[in-house]
Amino acid sequence: MADHDSTTATDLVSYVNAILKETSTDATSLSVKDAAALVVSKAATVLAVEGHNTDVEGLFKLLVKATGTTHADALVKVVTANHTNAILKLRILADLFNATPAANAALRFQVLLATIQYAGVTQNLSLCSYVDNIDALVVGVSADNLKTLYLTIADLLEKNEKDVHAALRFLEKYLTLVEAADAAKAKAVAVRAAVLVIKSPIDSFVAHVDLIHLPAVQALKGVFDLLDIFSSKTLTEYLAFEKSSTSVLKEHGIDAAAAAANMRLLTLCAYPTGHDDISFDDIIAKLQVEETDVETWVVRAITANLIQAKINQLGRSVVISRSLQRGFALSDWTHLHATLLRYKTNVGTLLDTIRQAQTATHKK
Repeated sequence: MADHDSTTATDLVSYVNAILKETSTDATSLSVKDAAALVVSKAATVLAVEGHNTDVEGLFKLLVKATGTTHADALVKVVTANHTNAILKLRILADLFNATPAANAALRFQVLLATIQYAGVTQNLSLCSYVDNIDALVVGVSADNLKTLYLTIADLLEKNEKDVHAALRFLEKYLTLVEAADAAKAKAVAVRAAVLVIKSPIDSFVAHVDLIHLPAVQALKGVFDLLDIFSSKTLTEYLAFEKSSTSVLKEHGIDAAAAAANMRLLTLCAYPTGHDDISFDDIIAKLQVEETDVETWVVRAITANLIQAKINQLGRSVVISRSLQRGFALSDWTHLHATLLRYKTNVGTLLDTIRQAQTATHKK
């Protein structure tokens, strides 16, 4: 064991000497603890050296392997001190995170948060695989720390327009953790998430974002009513809201024309699915469009993956076979329960028929 420690101490010092081109440090009398302390003391200088990424990464891998998380706080501080050579530093942080035992949830959270923050501020968040697998990495983390983590990720993602919907996913995770008693504290986040859904409801519902049942969202005024319309109602309700609550739209920068267009598409989702023909006249009335525009709106809804439908031009009708479920309210659970009971009854009847047929066959 002593020989192994001596070898590790020698290797640590050798790495430092090679990277910094020094020969002044003699490792023969140093313990692993002392050698590790030497590495940490020179970490900033080592990280600033160019052209030795492999050796630098090897040094910190060995340090973490030899000392575990003993120097975690110091390493996180020095590694994230500036933005130079960010990808190398992210690999070092990843090694440190992977070496942190799951049992130490608090430290694991701190390293994970620091890694994600550093990836974000250095414009490397897309390279950080932790974001996509976050739920598997936060087992045992407290609710408050989870909220901090989710909000941090959302803030970083929302800076990039193409990542706005990914940000919404983390805002939803954050709001899911907010109890009704703390709804007021989460108001700003709730408004932010609700407005994102209202401004881009198609992508949000296709991604199965469902905020309407969350206490922090339900505590909102004005914007909650609008979100409720987008989540379960039709163009008629939206136009009534637009007329009576123009100030809500203006306050949150919601474009009325774009909102109406989205509600026309979502109104098509409100039709029952199956084999019933929906007349053009009915669609004209509910979408408040000209007859020449009916097919255009139906095709737009199909293209957006909101519905599956067939258009009968000669019969001036549409059959919608599937539509997007915007949310799952109590009425939906009731309908599902009734459907399952009906299936159960039908299966029971079928089994009885089979048994009777088998009995009759045996008697013969």
